[in-house]
Amino acid sequence: MKKGYHSTQSKTFGTIPRSEFLGIALGYAIGMFFTGFFHMDGYVLEIVGAVIGFAAGWYVDQKYFLEKDVPVEEIEGTYQADSSEESA
Repeated sequence: MKKGYHSTQSKTFGTIPRSEFLGIALGYAIGMFFTGFFHMDGYVLEIVGAVIGFAAGWYVDQKYFLEKDVPVEEIEGTYQADSSEESA
C-alpha cells in the first residue's frame, strides 16, 4: 500500500483487506478444482491460484478502496472550528 493512504474496506482478522482475503480463498479453491480436474498430484496449482487471487484482490483494493490519510492537525483544526461555531 502506498505511504499516506489506507484502505476503506473492512479487514478480515483485523489485518487483511476483505478483497485480498477473498482473492486468496477463491484462488486456492479454483486451484484445487483444476488439480482434481487434471488428476494432478501436488499443490502447485493451489499456490499459484492463491497468489493470483491475492494479486487480483490487491489490485481491486488499490483501485477502488484507497483513500488518502487526513493529517491529525487538520482533524483537530476542523473540530476546534466546529466547537467555536457551536458556542457562539
